[in-house]
Parts: sequence; structure tokens; C-alpha cells
Amino acid sequence: MAARRADALLDLVVREPGAAGAAVVERGAARVTVVVDAGTGTARLAGGPEIAASTAERLACDARARVLLTDRAANRMYLGRSRRLASPAQIAALTADGGGSCRFPGCHHTRHLHAHHVRHWLRGGSTDIDNLVLLCSFHHRLVHDHGYLVLRPPGEDWLFHRPDGTPVEATGRLLDGSAESLVERNTRARLRIDRSTLTPDWYGDRLDPEPILDALLPPGTTAAAA
Repeated sequence: MAARRADALLDLVVREPGAAGAAVVERGAARVTVVVDAGTGTARLAGGPEIAASTAERLACDARARVLLTDRAANRMYLGRSRRLASPAQIAALTADGGGSCRFPGCHHTRHLHAHHVRHWLRGGSTDIDNLVLLCSFHHRLVHDHGYLVLRPPGEDWLFHRPDGTPVEATGRLLDGSAESLVERNTRARLRIDRSTLTPDWYGDRLDPEPILDALLPPGTTAAAA
């Protein structure tokens, strides 16, 4: 009985109201990107895990398919110096490779992405798939205006370095310490912190920076500067 009820529900879903026996087939509006490696036959969700080959075949029956080759021979992925802007096919390949987000470590922005030339076009860089990386507008500006470097060693993922040469990690350094050690340090420093510690005693009068500067600057700084 349960199976018959499920079949009846499915029949109601696929039939147009008022049209007896007329099946209605509509494509869904959801967008799921599945990347299939033609060489190995493996399939995975963009930015996610692998899926079974049978699942990829079932999805391909009623989905749009786009071929993205990785070789250099007669390939739209490698335009060289014949074109400055990335082509739609290249944008699609970059999106599939990076999960549709900015490639800067720790950034997950998926909007306002730019196809950045790692070796700039004005310096002889080519519009090839291995010289392009997707960056959001903020990190694109960071690379161009603040001296951040983008590198890709053979067989590795994109690496980002600060202007001083230190690598940018995907996550920050883990916080350490404990509440007990903090209380111990405050006790040694004779600091009494309670719920009223952060209560301000300021009445809205104008800030006078002179006492603050007198406390921060060493004696004789003003005379030496003059």
C-alpha cells in the first residue's frame, strides 16, 4: 500500500492539472556543476567530493554539458597573445577548477570575480588557462597595488606570497592560551578586572591629545624634532 501511494503521488506531480494523461516534464532551475575527467572516468562535484559514475551519467541525461580540454593543440583554453581578455570557455574552466570562488587563500567570494593574468599582459603574459586565476575585486587590487605575488609551481596549486615573501596561509594561526593563564597574568600585574572594568568615565568632552602624547613620546622628542 505504501508503494502504491508513492506511485500515486509521483503521478500527481508529473501530470498537468486539468489535463488527463498529459505528462509534464520541466527542467529544474538548480545549477550543479559536475566535473568529469575523460582520462580516468572519475566525476566530482565542483568544490566537493567524488560521485559515482552512474550518478554523473544520470545527471548528464537532462543537463547541459560543456567540454573543457586540457591540451594545447587547437584548444580554446590557450589563446596566447592573440587575445587579451579571457574567453567564456576559459572563464568556465577557471570556475570549474576553483569551485567558482576566489582563489586567494581563505577567500570564498563567488561574485565580482576577475580573470587575473599571473604574468601580466603588458609584460608579455599570454591569455592561457595556466596563466589565469580567478580573484575577487578586493584581492585583485591587493595583488596589483600592494605587491602580493601569485605563483604556481609545477604540479601544485596556486601559492600567494606577501610583499615580504612570506606565504599566505589559507587559515590564520590558531589561538592558544587559556583563561587561567590570563587570570594569573592579571593577578601578577595587580589588575582587577570585573564586570564594571569597561564602564567608561567619559562625559563627551573634547579629546585632549597632549597628555596622551606626553605619556607615549620620550622626553625631548619635540625639541629634537624642532
